[in-house]
Amino acid sequence: MISASASNKFKFYRAHIFVWTLFIVYELLLIFLLHMPAASIIDYILIYGINIILFYFNTYIVWPLIYKKPIYIGLVFILLELAGYLLLRYIIAAIYLFLDVPTTVPFITSLDSISKMVYRFIYFFGLSSAYWFALNIITQRKEISDLEKNILLEQLNQQLLEKKLVDSEVAYLKSQINPHFLFNSLNFLHNSAIKDAPQLTKPILLLSDIMRYALTEIPQNGKVELSEEIEQIASFIDLNQFRFDHNLQLSFTIIGNTANLQILPLILLTPVENIFKYADLKNPEHPVKINLEINDNELQFTINNRKIRTRKPIPSHGIGLKNLKLRLDAYYPDNHEIQIIETAENYTFKLQIIL
Repeated sequence: MISASASNKFKFYRAHIFVWTLFIVYELLLIFLLHMPAASIIDYILIYGINIILFYFNTYIVWPLIYKKPIYIGLVFILLELAGYLLLRYIIAAIYLFLDVPTTVPFITSLDSISKMVYRFIYFFGLSSAYWFALNIITQRKEISDLEKNILLEQLNQQLLEKKLVDSEVAYLKSQINPHFLFNSLNFLHNSAIKDAPQLTKPILLLSDIMRYALTEIPQNGKVELSEEIEQIASFIDLNQFRFDHNLQLSFTIIGNTANLQILPLILLTPVENIFKYADLKNPEHPVKINLEINDNELQFTINNRKIRTRKPIPSHGIGLKNLKLRLDAYYPDNHEIQIIETAENYTFKLQIIL
């Protein structure tokens, strides 16, 4: 099967051969009609061969070199090209003369023969120049068209991204229950636990803080203090420690100054939530490690854990990694990177953000 590239080359060569054939037939027909002296077939092959070489040499080598260069540089190249053309014609004529081959190719010995050669050079130089400028205009128009097409595609992709972001946020909002009802219920449970089960008061307060953070109206810029996000991660871990009788093998390390930095809410809490669905949390030999490092305005958040094997994962109630990526693409389009390294036993999540 012929490739598209090979097919295009074949069409290119076929078109050029066809045009050159028409051109040569046209000139030979003029010679015949004007009763001009005809040359031998070998002469025609050599002379047209030289002129065709001049045409393509000027099109694909000379003009690309002198385009947008100072005029004097272009004149130097054109004069050198003319000198080379005359020299080649001279060499061919000299070879014919040396071999005593009958020919109509003039030997460059007179001003008249030189003027004819120069005229022929100018003729084919003009044809090739017109051809190159036409190609250049077509190429520039194609580049402009491709650029406009890419801009339209980028705008379309941006619109699709914004739509996905809106859809994810709407889906997230739909998953939330009435905050007033929720906090009243938690307050009731807390007051009841004080009397009947004091050990439950701390977990209820932790849950209340987490839900209040998740449901509180976000500032206009869409971001919260990084310290608040860190506090919620700590509360989420403490709450789950209560769930599992403080038997979870998990560490949360913070390096660097987190003050005066802001971040999208739940950006860090979401991957932490996934730990409690998929990680082996009770393996003392391979504890879960959560590391947050701040270096100037650069945040690096890493989670390393062993995969769970025996227990069925807990169903997800968060916004999920898919929506997390959408939000990061929308708010930190060129200032974030997510890496997920996964093997049969281990899972590593790495997030880097320029805040």
